[in-house]
Amino acid sequence: MSAAVSPEFEELAAELGQRIAEAGLRGLVLRFGDDTRIVGVADRMPPAATLEAPLDELRAALSGLRSADELRDLRWIGNPEPYIPLLVSE
Repeated sequence: MSAAVSPEFEELAAELGQRIAEAGLRGLVLRFGDDTRIVGVADRMPPAATLEAPLDELRAALSGLRSADELRDLRWIGNPEPYIPLLVSE
C-alpha cells in the first residue's frame, strides 16, 4: 500500500463503495500507479469495472469535482455509465 494515500482518500473510497453497494452495482476497482482499491464489492461478485487515473485525479473524482464528461474521459476498463451518477455531485 502506498504511503502517499491519505485518510481522506480512504474515506472517500469507502463512501463510494457504500453508494455502489446501495445502488446494487458490482464493485469498482480504483487503480492509481502501482496501487489499487476495490470498493463496493459484496456477495463475492467480482468488480465490474476499473477506473485508472493518477491519485490526485481519483481524489478529485471521488470528491465530486469532475463533471460526467470529465469522468468519462478518464481511463475506464468496463462500462463507466453505472458509476458516473455516483461520482457526480448534484
